[in-house]
Amino acid sequence: MAVKIAMLVLASYMLVSMAAAATCSNNYSALLPCAAATRSATATPSGACCKVVEGFKSNPACLCSTIAAAKAAGYSINEHNAESIPTRCKLHGYTSCSKKN
Repeated sequence: MAVKIAMLVLASYMLVSMAAAATCSNNYSALLPCAAATRSATATPSGACCKVVEGFKSNPACLCSTIAAAKAAGYSINEHNAESIPTRCKLHGYTSCSKKN
């Protein structure tokens, strides 16, 4: 019985993860208000930037993939600086993208 419950929990987790990934558009143009904050580790992100990043709270992995998509598209982004924006915006509950690898 415990195995069945564990399998059900695992299947539910996988479905939620897949649904979250499916809703991530990697629309890196949404991060434009954060451009200055991605280039400097000490720049205070604008209110508009923090609001955009806060929108990723329900799917932090999407923020990571959006940052990667912007970099792949040729935008000048320091990934470490970009990943630190939630902390600089005083938003909690985000983990480093590099910790997910």
